[in-house]
Amino acid sequence: MSKINKILILSVLTLILVIAGYLLYNKWWESKMGLVSFEKVQEQNINGKKYIENKEVGLKFAVPDGWEVTKDKMGLSMHSPDFISFTEDSFFIPKNGCWIEAISEILKNDNDYDWEYGDLKLMISNQEYLAQKNNYDKNKLEVVEISGLKGIKSNYLSDTNPNNIGNFIYVAIPQRNLLYVFNTYIFGDKKELCLQEFNDFLTTINIKK
Repeated sequence: MSKINKILILSVLTLILVIAGYLLYNKWWESKMGLVSFEKVQEQNINGKKYIENKEVGLKFAVPDGWEVTKDKMGLSMHSPDFISFTEDSFFIPKNGCWIEAISEILKNDNDYDWEYGDLKLMISNQEYLAQKNNYDKNKLEVVEISGLKGIKSNYLSDTNPNNIGNFIYVAIPQRNLLYVFNTYIFGDKKELCLQEFNDFLTTINIKK
């Protein structure tokens, strides 16, 4: 076999290996993408305070005192002991008590292919775009900083049901190839207390950079 043929064969084999590696890498990323499970998060008590840590996404936060925790594949939710849902169909909307949810999602390679992810980054970096988005009725958007990272806080007034008027509030933080979301629903008889609980909860969040 001539030297030229050997070089051609090695070049083809190298190209095949590069393509195979690229395809395997993409397949690996696709297998990781989506909502991160909180079923096996770590819990620890520090000075009487319960902390939850999800090492997969570098997230740690404190649970409000005395609250109950529910962990599943879709995220983690917490509610006060006196929590009563408004209806069975809207189990997360309080008629009494407070409720908070933490979610994390893995995206692909820290790019803006995901509409929501790209939209959040644009609102954070572009004040004019944020102002345009704020023209929508009932929804107030603002840039906030959580654990040294910038995110978007949305406060949406829900007044479609006159028997239980309240606000849907979420904070979304795009970071690398991750999206962190923290939700609460300020309804029921303890709106001021629940809003304070949510604001206090946000101060306990630590995201590994």
